[in-house]
Parts: sequence; C-alpha cells; structure tokens
Amino acid sequence: MGWLTALIKAILEWLTAEVKKDTKASDADDIPEETKRSWADRIKEQEAKMAEQKKKDEESSNSD
Repeated sequence: MGWLTALIKAILEWLTAEVKKDTKASDADDIPEETKRSWADRIKEQEAKMAEQKKKDEESSNSD
C-alpha cells in the first residue's frame, strides 16, 4: 500500500509542477503596454493616410 501512496504523491507533484509552468507561460504572453500603444499609433497613422489618399482620389476624379 505504501507504493500506491508514493505513486499518487509523485503524480500530484508532477501535476502541480505542470500547472506552475502553464501559469508562467501565460504570464509571459502578456503584451507590454508600450507595444500596444505603438500598434495603436501605427493603426491611426495608416487610417489617416488612407483617408488622405481617398480624399485625393475623390478630388482628382471630380476634376476630370
């Protein structure tokens, strides 16, 4: 019976270690706030460029 207790204890320790690894991995996946802001700024820049290009295209088609 002692070997069964040892086996269960070993399995529980292994599972606990796996859960801790998963937690650390998910923490590492967090995107830094600076990166999020940088992406948002680039998206806004691209939207502004697209709006400007659309305006130019409309002006050139109106002048034809």
